[in-house]
Amino acid sequence: MKRILIGAGAILILLVIALVIALIVKMPKHPPKLSGHDAEIEQEGMEFGKTIDQRGCMTEGLRRGNRLGLLDIDAQIENEYFVRGCLESSHPVEGFCDGVPTVWKNLITEWDEKQCDKVNVPSTICKGIFKEKMEFCHR
Repeated sequence: MKRILIGAGAILILLVIALVIALIVKMPKHPPKLSGHDAEIEQEGMEFGKTIDQRGCMTEGLRRGNRLGLLDIDAQIENEYFVRGCLESSHPVEGFCDGVPTVWKNLITEWDEKQCDKVNVPSTICKGIFKEKMEFCHR
């Protein structure tokens, strides 16, 4: 019985590893091209970012996100595009990326969830904003 359980566990682990590898291989190498409206939102973020630093981008993204409903998915995604554009053009802040994990490492550490708890913004809205920070910091 012990051998059967060990064998089944090994097979399960191999299947999970194969699934993760398949997902990584299927991931696009470049982000998809934004639609016209999404590109406008990102451009709005870039314009705003020219007037503020990186922390200000996060503050503004969280402020805007806090006004959204939990099920307002389209507006949440637009807000993430805004933050992405803002971070690209904003003034650098020393230490801004210190301690920020990769998106993959975040799956284990749940760094974004902890950040959302600190700023008291619902995680369904907040996590996407911090995902933009993770991606920005690890480009």
